[in-house]
Amino acid sequence: MKKKKRFGILFLLIFVLFLWFGFVDFKPASSTTLERIPLDSWVYSAIDQLYVQGFFQKLHKNSKPYTRGQIAGCLLEIDKRVENGKITPSSDQGWLLKKLNLEFRYEMEALTGDGKRIKYQINPLFYHSHNSIDTSWTRGKLFLDGAFQFNKRLVLKDRILLDTKAEKDRNIYGKEWKKDLTGVFDQSYVEFDFKHLSVFLGRDYLRWGPGKEDFLLLSGFSPPFDMLKLESKFGRFKFLFFATSLDDITHLNVLYKRYLSGHRIDFKPFSWLELGASEVIVYGGEKRNYELYYLNPLLLYYGVQWNQGYDDNPLWNFDFSFTRLKNIEVYGEFLIDDFQYDFESEPHQIGFRLGAFFVDLFSFKRTFVNLEYERINNWVYGQNKPQNLYTFHDVVMGSFLGTDADRIYFDFLYHFSYAFKFGLKGEYKRKGGGKVDLHPQGTVPKTEFPSGIVEYTKKISLESTYQPDPHLLVVGEVGYNRVDNFQNKDNQDTENFFFRIRLGYNFWKEKKF
Repeated sequence: MKKKKRFGILFLLIFVLFLWFGFVDFKPASSTTLERIPLDSWVYSAIDQLYVQGFFQKLHKNSKPYTRGQIAGCLLEIDKRVENGKITPSSDQGWLLKKLNLEFRYEMEALTGDGKRIKYQINPLFYHSHNSIDTSWTRGKLFLDGAFQFNKRLVLKDRILLDTKAEKDRNIYGKEWKKDLTGVFDQSYVEFDFKHLSVFLGRDYLRWGPGKEDFLLLSGFSPPFDMLKLESKFGRFKFLFFATSLDDITHLNVLYKRYLSGHRIDFKPFSWLELGASEVIVYGGEKRNYELYYLNPLLLYYGVQWNQGYDDNPLWNFDFSFTRLKNIEVYGEFLIDDFQYDFESEPHQIGFRLGAFFVDLFSFKRTFVNLEYERINNWVYGQNKPQNLYTFHDVVMGSFLGTDADRIYFDFLYHFSYAFKFGLKGEYKRKGGGKVDLHPQGTVPKTEFPSGIVEYTKKISLESTYQPDPHLLVVGEVGYNRVDNFQNKDNQDTENFFFRIRLGYNFWKEKKF
């Protein structure tokens, strides 16, 4: 215990030194326009809020991560609209735009310039949490980040994460070194841009779908993929394809290789409507390798696996985002794991989400509200072959709910000033006894929803955020959580009062040559 305390004090001291040198010496600058924005960045929340209000009209919002150049280009367009008097940002819109312009100002300059650039970055994060279940713990994260861009066509990126409590995050896969310290490369890639086609090779996260809390097909909550990824944009269409290998598994003393391929098409017929259709397939076997037909971005995987005689695991997903109504975005997502055409033989293995964002609801200025309902039927993400389970290192690649669950979510946010915002969050969740596991051979039985002994979760929290500039972020949260029938055990109830604080500072240095 003393060693842990000493390590925490040492980490805090290093963090303070980083802050000191950041304020004294480091100049925030970045112009690697092809660099991907990490999914844990504050930038995504700011874009979501502005998108509802008619900004970022040409952005294909439901395919993430974005590049820094994509957002910089959108900001340049917004600045022109403001200069021409086509739009006049309100106070809170202006606050968000100012922070985004500061964050991406060097990319905005680079889009009209040229040159070779190299960037290196340090991003320390400090967490503290106290609750009645987990006692108290302190956690430190340190991101060491470097990117090199050659002109506007090639970028190389590496990000190393050092974490003292890596077991708290399910999207971190790495072995503990010593003294509670774990280190992983969570981003490491090279990307080429050929005007209408970008080719990505390396490690990163993927997220497809609308909303900001959960996602049904590819959520980005699992460990990052080592993949080949292609992206192409033509007018109002955007096409994506990727292929990766998953973790090998052993079942009944047999080693199975596992693979994942996926493709997606985004279509924006209007600035206020975005439609998406995605398909992924999990496949593998004892002596199976990559299948060339699953590396073909244009083939329909469901039909291919049927014709090839394999029982692989394809999943389809359809999503939309609608912002035609002023200050309102309605979005939805529909997942098909196994849909029964006869509507009789087996239960439909489907999931869906339906949500809405509201800005200045009931004329309450500088507010942002998110309401969402999500349901995932039993047996979703599972399959009758162990190599085809929709998991990566035992983490579901889709929704964090898993299977046999539904959830109502509420989020209220108020922008008090440029630096301060306050939030209220609430959640009610039901989780049945179904698990993402092997299906029984033959017909899957029909069950009630949710099935078995149901776990009920009620959660409410207050959150305060201090962000005086794009680099310093302090978040405090206090709340209450109650779980009835915890882990689906009858009359095993728990309740928990919790307090969390997160402190982070992101600074970097850039050289042009």
